[in-house]
Amino acid sequence: MSEAAAAIDGAFRFSHGHRVRYDEVDAQGVVGNATWLNLLQLGRIEYLRYLGILLEGGSRIPVQAVVRQAAIEYLAPARFDDPLSIKVRTAYLGTRSSRLEYIVDNVETRLRCVVGQTVLVCLEMATFRSMPWPQV
Repeated sequence: MSEAAAAIDGAFRFSHGHRVRYDEVDAQGVVGNATWLNLLQLGRIEYLRYLGILLEGGSRIPVQAVVRQAAIEYLAPARFDDPLSIKVRTAYLGTRSSRLEYIVDNVETRLRCVVGQTVLVCLEMATFRSMPWPQV
């Protein structure tokens, strides 16, 4: 691993392990495009839980963090039963939005499968308008 790659990896302090399930691969035998979004969501939920700021889901909660934008760059395939490491970090935290960055690596081959980012916005669910993040 190069110095630059090691520095980037060092910026990610949270990692969640996941083994690719049969239902996550497509007809080509690799993790499908839509599944990568689900895996980023899995990483995001576990990251927020780790930080102790997981917002409960459901319409009964008046404030939600919702994904406004998602971007993924596909670098290497992952296949059934591959062990993955989903790394997540907060790259930006504003008053009403945040940007999370993701790295997904194959633990066995050490290949970088995916890099991605999501922009989250804090919404008041009654009006669907952005609002400042609640104090936690």
